[in-house]
Amino acid sequence: MKKVDPTFTTVKKTVCPFCSFGCELGVVFDDFGIRGVEYIKDGSSEGRLCPRGSAAALYLNHPLRLSMPIKNGKTLDWTKLGKDLKNVFDKPRKVAVTFDRNLTIEDYQSIISFCKATGVENIASTYFEPEALLREFFGKPFSVDEINKARMVLVVGDPFNQTPMFSKTLIEWKLSNRKNRLVVVDTMKTPTATFASDFLKCRVDTEPLLLLALAQENIEGLDVPGVTGVAASTIADISKGLHKDKDALIFVCLSFAHTYDSMLLVEGLKRLSAYTGKKIIPFVEFPGFEGNQRFGAIIEKIKKKKIKYLVNFGELFPFYYPQLGKILRRVSIFATAPIKHKDHTVLPVALNLEKQGTILTNRGEQALSGDINPASGARMVNEILDLVKQTKIGDGAVALPEVKVDLAERAKKIVARIKTPKKKKSLRLLGEKIAYSFLGLFGEEKLKINPLDAEALGIKPTDTVSLKSKHGEADFRIRLTTDVDPGIAAIAAETPEVKGLFEYEVADSMVNFVPTSVEIWRKG
Repeated sequence: MKKVDPTFTTVKKTVCPFCSFGCELGVVFDDFGIRGVEYIKDGSSEGRLCPRGSAAALYLNHPLRLSMPIKNGKTLDWTKLGKDLKNVFDKPRKVAVTFDRNLTIEDYQSIISFCKATGVENIASTYFEPEALLREFFGKPFSVDEINKARMVLVVGDPFNQTPMFSKTLIEWKLSNRKNRLVVVDTMKTPTATFASDFLKCRVDTEPLLLLALAQENIEGLDVPGVTGVAASTIADISKGLHKDKDALIFVCLSFAHTYDSMLLVEGLKRLSAYTGKKIIPFVEFPGFEGNQRFGAIIEKIKKKKIKYLVNFGELFPFYYPQLGKILRRVSIFATAPIKHKDHTVLPVALNLEKQGTILTNRGEQALSGDINPASGARMVNEILDLVKQTKIGDGAVALPEVKVDLAERAKKIVARIKTPKKKKSLRLLGEKIAYSFLGLFGEEKLKINPLDAEALGIKPTDTVSLKSKHGEADFRIRLTTDVDPGIAAIAAETPEVKGLFEYEVADSMVNFVPTSVEIWRKG
């Protein structure tokens, strides 16, 4: 019989897969299992981790980890599941195969290869975070040392909250030279904006128009300063500075439901990059993958009863988007997930931390070691695919059809929306992306509202409020702050309860979650 040594531990090194910064970490094991996380001082992050990486052990060993397939809340045997999946793929034209995050590059390639081998024609991404549109900017690896040559840096969004590991680099650069100019574009004051030399605070949904103006794109009849609230002289000055500084950089973070037209915002970034010749560096939780069509096209086929089954690989869909439930009730859903969910047929899947493979980061492609054994019952993507058909590992890819972005038409829609009068006693809810709110593992989300709104609604700092949209209702504790303007509320959208409040729109077959009008009242 083995003697247990309470002092024995072993460390298995890996790459944190929870954002694109690619930090290295160690997972500590003892004779009883996972003990915690070790910070690797000689690693890429110099012994530092954000809350997501620090919680890696918690996520690996979460009490809700799924260990057996379940169907509508009841345990399902893998053999029976295999038969069900084979029956599904016997009718490939009636099937949509989709995917979101928690996939390696090899996982994605294998899924595409599987679809081609089985005759599945409907392939789409269910990663609805707008940051998925930034994947095209991952063309060249980024080294944090590149910033040292720059005299101007433009930041869209809030990397201090979304990618905290970059904050030290940005602060040190800003303070190293008085001439270094940090320009931040956002619709609300953020920790990143606090350090800005120039904070271009624009009205909600006008960031795309501001970026186009910085790129010297003139749209007839559009008064950008009047619409955005940013002075024409400021726009001209920043545009000139970016063009002049040959080493300037542009960083971008896109939060869930923070703008109405994510595609136009990305188009603005592309044109700004082309005009100034400057590199776009995206910070994301997950770069995302492409299907051969967007999910809006899948929705239309579901409505027309052309699709009967939907098989999703990842960890978010459909559980984190309950507002899509009315449409999805028309199909049978098989979805992988690391943790337990009651609805649909759920397949226990390994986390990226438990895989051997490759992930895309700002530093380029990085390898996952595969040294950490998957949780009990969790299977690799290939093992699940093999229940239906043996396929080659990692040899497939598809591309989306291009969408032509009509600047004038999209700008016109933004201006019309801004002019739409707001309902009385309602707020416009924006999404945030905050590392310490990751998947709701670290406690409840708090709702940010302006003190003037709180006073008008009779809400006190210690109150709990109810928030209601057309899709649902939820209760939150509040945080009073002038970081958000009157009429605006903001919250980290990390749980189904929060994500499920937001409205979505479908344009060019793309599902985009948008700032949403909500009713708010003090909970008695």
